[in-house]
Amino acid sequence: MYKNGINMGQVKKQNRSSILRYMNSHTDVSRKEIAETTGLTAAAVTQICNDFLKEGLIKECGTVNDVSGAGRRKVMLRINYEFAYIIGVNIESHDTVIVISDLGGNVISRANLETNNEVSPEEFVGEVASRIDEMLDENPEAGKKVIGGCVAISGEVDREKGVSLRAYSIWRHEVPVCSLLEEKTGFKFIIENNIDAFAMAEIVYGTGMKSENILVLKWGPGVGCTIIIDNKLYEGRHGRSAEIGHFIVEKDGELCSCGRRGCLETKISYKAMKRKKPFKFNEFADVYMDFSEEIDLFARTLVNSMSILAPNRVVLAGRFFADKRVRDELIKCCEYYDKKYDTKRILHTPLFDKEDYIGPVATYIERELF
Repeated sequence: MYKNGINMGQVKKQNRSSILRYMNSHTDVSRKEIAETTGLTAAAVTQICNDFLKEGLIKECGTVNDVSGAGRRKVMLRINYEFAYIIGVNIESHDTVIVISDLGGNVISRANLETNNEVSPEEFVGEVASRIDEMLDENPEAGKKVIGGCVAISGEVDREKGVSLRAYSIWRHEVPVCSLLEEKTGFKFIIENNIDAFAMAEIVYGTGMKSENILVLKWGPGVGCTIIIDNKLYEGRHGRSAEIGHFIVEKDGELCSCGRRGCLETKISYKAMKRKKPFKFNEFADVYMDFSEEIDLFARTLVNSMSILAPNRVVLAGRFFADKRVRDELIKCCEYYDKKYDTKRILHTPLFDKEDYIGPVATYIERELF
């Protein structure tokens, strides 16, 4: 007969996670404030914070008067973001960004590569590994504090095996990305879908720190989205997330890279739109009004999605949303169909200047540290 019981190790892990999450979303906090907000006992908070201080993961940052009286002063704490460094690799269809970042998402080294799908995936991953080695050689002190890395890539991934199952527009067969990088760099890597990784960044550093239910929408070069519910990524069967880009919007439409016909992506992806009117990828804001029908179709699909999901906020990300004029046009179309979806509900990501690297950094922190 088996007895049900409490796994005290798991409880402590959850308590540590609660404290780190709270500290990450607040600048300087006291042990008392942590206990009152998280619901943990003062003794538990003191013990865990003392452990963090010994490890170097948090640090003391002065004292303030305790307004509750008794003349006491509270010791304020904050996360020591330079405690460790992370290797982030973001592989998109056009380019790949590699960074070495601290725990606060602050980059100390960065490299940009053209995503070369004319060579084998193994060769390209080898090129990424070589560049990582160069960056570590150039930053030896940070290299001593690197604790691992994360790869964010489009398409489906197998997190457990560290495999890219099908990276749309990059490579079409399974690639053991993590094991290839681990073999060449000596660091442990994890993998995540690029849209989900960016949504994780919204949870760790962005809008998700304040709002619990969010729809993260990325446009350019393709279309992707992720649902955040109660500050966690929502996943359906087989770990699959939402795919607004693969909503079917046209009967007997063009064959999509996902294998279905008439998907939204076949109408509003960069590849699809430049067939209608050629333009350079980074110059969409100059020609966006030539694609008013496509933006309106996008808005209708988005409003229908929001009617079902009812998110508190929609966060816009991706290069096609970098210009305010494009965002305003989409929101105007959304408002035409439903007045509720205005600039208060549909926001531009506060991480816009970090979009091309912050996803894998945040994913590693969330999965391996928090």
